[in-house]
Amino acid sequence: MASAELLAWLAQSTFAGSIAVAAVLLARRPMRRLFGARVAYALWILVPLALLAVAMPAPDPTRHGPAVVKAVASLQMHAAGGGAAAGSAPLLWAWAAGVLASAALFGIAQRRFVRSLGPLRPRADGLHQAAGAHGLPAVIGLVRPRIVVPPDFASCYDDTERRLVRLHEQLHIRSGDLVANAAAIALRCLFWFNPLVHLAWRHFRHDQELACDQRVLERHPRKRRQYGAAMLKTQLAASPLPLACTWGYGHPLKERIAMLKQPLPSSRRRLAGATAACLLASTVAFASWAAQPSGGTTPVTTDVESRLLNPPSYPAHAVEQKIEGKVVLIVEVDASGKPRDVVVESAEPAGVFEEAAVEAVHKWLFNPATEDGRPVSSRVRVPVTFAMDPPEGQGAN
Repeated sequence: MASAELLAWLAQSTFAGSIAVAAVLLARRPMRRLFGARVAYALWILVPLALLAVAMPAPDPTRHGPAVVKAVASLQMHAAGGGAAAGSAPLLWAWAAGVLASAALFGIAQRRFVRSLGPLRPRADGLHQAAGAHGLPAVIGLVRPRIVVPPDFASCYDDTERRLVRLHEQLHIRSGDLVANAAAIALRCLFWFNPLVHLAWRHFRHDQELACDQRVLERHPRKRRQYGAAMLKTQLAASPLPLACTWGYGHPLKERIAMLKQPLPSSRRRLAGATAACLLASTVAFASWAAQPSGGTTPVTTDVESRLLNPPSYPAHAVEQKIEGKVVLIVEVDASGKPRDVVVESAEPAGVFEEAAVEAVHKWLFNPATEDGRPVSSRVRVPVTFAMDPPEGQGAN
């Protein structure tokens, strides 16, 4: 991928991702009130869907009308030229440096947290007990997730609370929340310059915790009081972790505990919410795809008026001998649409029509090829047919 193409993709992805984030931030609270926390959390799929839509081939304007198809029907793109936009390399280096710096900062934060836990001691219940208590309970490890609890876990929580805490973290693992966090961190690194992406992170994690709370309550609807007590006892993390699902994470516990008092959404409401989320995701993804500039290179077309005003001259000796034929030319067309170089690729019969065809094409004007909306130089194959009695309305073409 050329540097200009990479910059164009980055700009389009930033725009599409920002629109998707804004849509989620606006819709998450109403969706949560209407359909529950799980549906609100599912809305965040809009962001990767919008980015994926931008990565798909752009709409092809040559397919949207017969007039364009007719104009290019006798022409074939042979090759395209054009260099990257001037000054794109420094911007790409700055972006890459930001990506690496962001990844390093997140890596350092993760490593510092893991070290602060001290040695992890396996427990009989399958959990791991840490020497430190900062940010625990939590589940860590992307490849081999482990549930880590503080050293006072047995004395601070009763049996029911311990089971609920364990279930909460297990549901994080089963729901793929660690993978989702890793993907979100990757997006924060790629789009480190976009403040909306970093704002979205906190709301994304908050919705993730609320969705996990709802899953726990769906399994134990009569243990809301014990679950709320476990929340209050939890040591809140002072700062978020890149690749972990901590029990508290610094979320406003008031909102999480308030949610415990609300009735759980019925399966019908959840289905309606999932349908609404799918419709919104499809709309945002399609809009992101349709709004991007036409990708690739659109082909050269001849200017019809200049072609009609400058038809090839039929050689006199060919008229006398009633010779017909065809010449195929390779034409170098610059970004302004003027032919710069015309080369004969083939001629039938040889030595009869080449000069007339080349002379005529040098007088034609072309609609230049475009690349990402910009005119570029290119080469095009032009067949020129010489016929004694062409059909009505056609001449040498």
